[in-house]
Amino acid sequence: MADFFRRQVFNIIAAVFLILFVAVWLAVLLRVGTWVPTGTATAPALNGALVTAAGVMATSLGSLTASALGFTIAEVKRGQDEAPPGEPGVSFPAEVAAKLSGRIIAAIMVYMAVGLLVLVVWLVKGPASTDLIGAFALSLLGWLVGAAGVVFQTEKAA
Repeated sequence: MADFFRRQVFNIIAAVFLILFVAVWLAVLLRVGTWVPTGTATAPALNGALVTAAGVMATSLGSLTASALGFTIAEVKRGQDEAPPGEPGVSFPAEVAAKLSGRIIAAIMVYMAVGLLVLVVWLVKGPASTDLIGAFALSLLGWLVGAAGVVFQTEKAA
């Protein structure tokens, strides 16, 4: 049993982090999504701990996935630059995707899925959404612009 945990420790840490990320952001989205304006309040009041946890987790996951993509892209470019001339290579996006671990791919998918839900809530609820929602939505859009820059870049001619 201990050997299983030893071999899976990184997967366990990644799973706990992603589950916690989803749980915290679902709590925020449920609170904002089901909130009905009352009196002079323009947005629901959120618990300070929830705001802090959601902000830290969104920033952390966005940074972690962006840096993992950046390092992988740099590694692939370095490998392509060092390859002998005329050697047929794998396409750049396919090579980058092949080098990403399952944990990184899962983190990217979770970040984008939750981020897109946050973006939809931000757009639908408008002024009733909190600054936290708006900040994460804008952060996601920035992250997507950076990722799209990689996806849509021109590949080197073989």
